[in-house]
Amino acid sequence: MAPASYGKRHQITPSSRSSNYSSSRGWSAKRGGKRGPYGGSQYSRSNKRTPQIRQIELSTAPSTASQLTAASRVSVSHGSIRTRGLEASDVRIQGSGESVQLPETGTSYQTQTSQNDDDTAVESQIIMAIDVQSKDTVGCCYYSSDDQTLYLFEDITSGGDDMIEKIKIDVQPTHVLVSTRADQCSSRTLQSDHDETEAPIDRQFELPYVLDIRPCQDFNIQSATSQLVALQSTISKSATKFLVPSDDCTSGEMLNNGDTGLTDQQGKVLALSGFIDTDNQVSIGCAGALLSYLQRKQCSLRITGNPTQQDIYAIKSIEMLSLHNTLFLNKDTLASLQIIQAESHPNTFNQGPTQVAAGSKESLSLFGLFYHFARTPQGKQRLRQMFLRPSTDLALIRQRHDFIATFLNADNTVQFEKLSKSMKGIKNLKPVISHLRKGVAPSNKLTGFKSGVWATLMEFAYHTIDIEETLRSVLGGENLDLVKKTIGKLDIRKLHHTGRIIHQIVDLTASSEEGRTVVNHGIDSELDELKHFYSGLESLLSQVAIDIATTLPEYARSDVNVIYFPQLGFNIAMALRDGLPVYDGIEEGWEKTFVTENRAYYKDSRMREMDTRLGDIYGHICEKEIEITYGLAQQVLENETMLLEASEACGELDSVLALVHGAKLYRLSRPQMVEENIIDIRAGRHLLCESTVPSFVPNDTLLVGGKGSPTDSQSTCRLEEPEERGPPNGPSMLLLTGPNYSGKSAYLKQVASIVFLAHVGSFVPADSAKIGLTDKILTRVTTRETVTKMKSSFMLDLEQISIALNLATHRSLIIIDEFGKGTESSDGAGLACGLFEYLLGLGNERPKVLGATHFHEIFEVGFLAPRLELAFGHMEVHIDPETADLENQITYLYNLQPGRSKVSFGMNCAAMNGIDPEILHRAHELTELAAKGEDLTAVCAKLSREEMVQLKEAEEVARRFLSTKFSFDDEFEGGRSAIVEQLKEILVTGGTTSYTMGSSSLPDGVSFDGISTVGTITNPEVVGDDDEDDDMTISGTDDASDIFSDIS
Repeated sequence: MAPASYGKRHQITPSSRSSNYSSSRGWSAKRGGKRGPYGGSQYSRSNKRTPQIRQIELSTAPSTASQLTAASRVSVSHGSIRTRGLEASDVRIQGSGESVQLPETGTSYQTQTSQNDDDTAVESQIIMAIDVQSKDTVGCCYYSSDDQTLYLFEDITSGGDDMIEKIKIDVQPTHVLVSTRADQCSSRTLQSDHDETEAPIDRQFELPYVLDIRPCQDFNIQSATSQLVALQSTISKSATKFLVPSDDCTSGEMLNNGDTGLTDQQGKVLALSGFIDTDNQVSIGCAGALLSYLQRKQCSLRITGNPTQQDIYAIKSIEMLSLHNTLFLNKDTLASLQIIQAESHPNTFNQGPTQVAAGSKESLSLFGLFYHFARTPQGKQRLRQMFLRPSTDLALIRQRHDFIATFLNADNTVQFEKLSKSMKGIKNLKPVISHLRKGVAPSNKLTGFKSGVWATLMEFAYHTIDIEETLRSVLGGENLDLVKKTIGKLDIRKLHHTGRIIHQIVDLTASSEEGRTVVNHGIDSELDELKHFYSGLESLLSQVAIDIATTLPEYARSDVNVIYFPQLGFNIAMALRDGLPVYDGIEEGWEKTFVTENRAYYKDSRMREMDTRLGDIYGHICEKEIEITYGLAQQVLENETMLLEASEACGELDSVLALVHGAKLYRLSRPQMVEENIIDIRAGRHLLCESTVPSFVPNDTLLVGGKGSPTDSQSTCRLEEPEERGPPNGPSMLLLTGPNYSGKSAYLKQVASIVFLAHVGSFVPADSAKIGLTDKILTRVTTRETVTKMKSSFMLDLEQISIALNLATHRSLIIIDEFGKGTESSDGAGLACGLFEYLLGLGNERPKVLGATHFHEIFEVGFLAPRLELAFGHMEVHIDPETADLENQITYLYNLQPGRSKVSFGMNCAAMNGIDPEILHRAHELTELAAKGEDLTAVCAKLSREEMVQLKEAEEVARRFLSTKFSFDDEFEGGRSAIVEQLKEILVTGGTTSYTMGSSSLPDGVSFDGISTVGTITNPEVVGDDDEDDDMTISGTDDASDIFSDIS
């Protein structure tokens, strides 16, 4: 008999007891959904659905019962128990699925399960609301369904579209609510559609969210405050009430003794202000719109009556988010520095429209260098957040640096390796607890039960205990805040209890084989009895089948089976021949129940008696196991808070351990983080370049920014400056000049990436580094062109510079690479010079600037005068003028030297890239002439020797033509032949003739326009009829033979 096939969902459908099973604790389940941790979530017996078939099958042949018993053997595979007699019997007990094998060997009967059930697992949702009010004040809040938390941002002044884009990148929403009050440009920023021609960095942040434009009334501040007050009252059950006299309070606001005239509404507002900053009115309004949206979604779920999804949009906490402790990085910076960069996934099966299968993977990027060191899902997500939102909290940065330094200690190598190994067994418990609370679990054909709820919890408890023990043994770990925090979150006693009860109740081996939750023996005596009877059902059915076969005609005895189906009970199966059953049992009182492709199924008095006495045995077993595992789930959920906090703590620990891996592999060193506005790097390297070349030349950097104004209220950094600051001891701007290909752009990105990694909390690629806190990294390096933007590349460059100037403070780092190259050279040089002069003239507010340019003329005429704040540098090259080959004349040393370089060696770069030597030779001639002050226009208009020879030949032909007198005979054909012979005599040289403006004057009717012309020549001395054939057109590039053929 062929084995059964299994689908995505493995379901158990008993057919006895009540029509619906409902727990007294409020949990219920229906059949037809995803398999739950209790053995079969969504568990009910609706008569409208085709039942899932679980069968006990017996096929008999003429044999004795002794042969059946002696020759039988049992094999267990993937949730099915199969007992096969070598000669006489074929008995199988099989788990249900989408395709179930029925009693005839080699045939199957399909019972399809619903693929569109409402109880399927809902993907994580992040719903964000954004509003923009006067003076570009941006407010934002978002709700995460994973942790059921409402997050509110601080109001961001002078935010604009760039800030909206930054928030969108950080939050990664699935649904966006925007007010109609937001201007049209902001709405375009929130559009999720993108063109296929966009760069990968653009496509990865164009998220597949839904944009919903809501009326301004939804963002009303007063109603939003009332909603937040009501929400906070349900979240925080405080026994203290603030009583405020009120004359206009409503009855709902009055206390029980309402005659006092007091209300607690204002008190609730005061209590709310203790959790969130109510001065952020734009964000408060966004919260109101978001809460209204969630309420509508909850109402729709109540109407549909889906019990497993009613808590999807519940809110358990409210938190405030602030950007003032975050290093600002916009999309241009992320793309230019290659911080996070996606590329199309090579496997087309991994490509899709959702965030889970977005069709991309991490490309060569700074984040990609560390990403694979994170072992846990929550650790990878936390590491990504660290790279998207680097910190400017000096204490937090130093904590991470201390952690990395401790684990790089040789005495902690064993502990570090043990932690990394244990992290591989840690899973994110947020979805696990959510499925456990709902009574559902996702099915997975590849991993099966091993990735289910109970197995995940067991592994989590085991590995977290190991992690806690390892952390306690770390040398110097008692001084690390992260270690102490993680140990505090890991409650060993509760973890031991959770792992022990799961191990005692759940049979993980049997559960993995059957694809559902199986309870161990010895937990419940009634369940053990049911399983014992169920295991002996095979022999009972074998005996019943033999008894039935003895009562049938001899020709039908070999085709009869007795089969047990859950819900359908016991049935007699008879094979079909030519579409008709071999024996229909009418004389015996058989009643046909259903027919499959190869068999007909009947019930008689014996089958009905077995249904009555034995009932739905398998259904009883499943229901009993569901009751037990539900009780287990409630015991586990008692420690829900501890498990979630432990999972988050492991994720945070894993993310910093990934930085330790990177520091160890890439030879990184600890930077000195200070509050001074300085960047002092010794022997710095670029991680990405270093990983792609055999050797890398390190370079130094020194930049000192302005002091800043203590009265500047617009500063976004909000850092405490040292009370005493001496005069700057270094330049605030470094301008690089010099040859192409010398490494200027790589150096600019190298400095910015080192500053970035230091704020992430990572060690940096340098021998030593002193990094002052930086609030923004702004770049004008890469022009991200796309056909979806109706803007030229130069306009995009101007936009990047405009954003940098508007957002920059004295603590910002600005990278400017060849600004102005996209327009006319004099205009570009003027813009670049004006930009540098403006940044240098900001005084105490001047930012730290790294720039590169090829506009040498701005230095020659004294526009950028030398000063203390300005330094020049160039990349050293070695020149060998004796080498004739342009490609080998220059050796790039990639070593930063002080001073300016006036050469670019553009032709050498062109030769290295395979440009044709003739082009290079002509370019070299023009370059030398321009250096001598020659007029290039006159030089380009001068004719070459070959052109002069051609012009002289053309002039001679033209003079012979004009001096020739043409005459026609009376007969047209004869006259035409004579003209042809005369033209042949004129054009005796043949070949290609170019008519160029010559020195001789030509008569009227002959014109030479430019180097080559097409003119109509009319000879006034032609004798003949005055018709249209008298005019002949001669092209300046026509071949003589072509002219003859045209004339003839």
